[in-house]
Amino acid sequence: MLKHLFFFILFFSFSFVKAIPSPNLKKYNLTQEIPKAAYYQDQLHLTGINGSGTIEIYSIIGNKIKEIKTQELYNFKTYLNLKSGNMYILRVNVSGKIHTLKIIAS
Repeated sequence: MLKHLFFFILFFSFSFVKAIPSPNLKKYNLTQEIPKAAYYQDQLHLTGINGSGTIEIYSIIGNKIKEIKTQELYNFKTYLNLKSGNMYILRVNVSGKIHTLKIIAS
């Protein structure tokens, strides 16, 4: 009997609360474009990056090949003469945020 009384008191001593989302919470867009780079037909293509910035191209051993400053990186395309079969590192600086990408010249 004492066990039942204890359970009864314990069960009804908690109040049930319904959670209602606040209308003041902002809705966030959880999708984002991933920066991608490709090199084909002697052209460098960049996607997924918006804004103005600087593109630095390095050989795999760290030698700087070229630096390109541009006003708009969205769907960026430029001619480059890179040696076929080599890997290169791209360092894209946009408003202080740096993206590092790899490409293989074909």
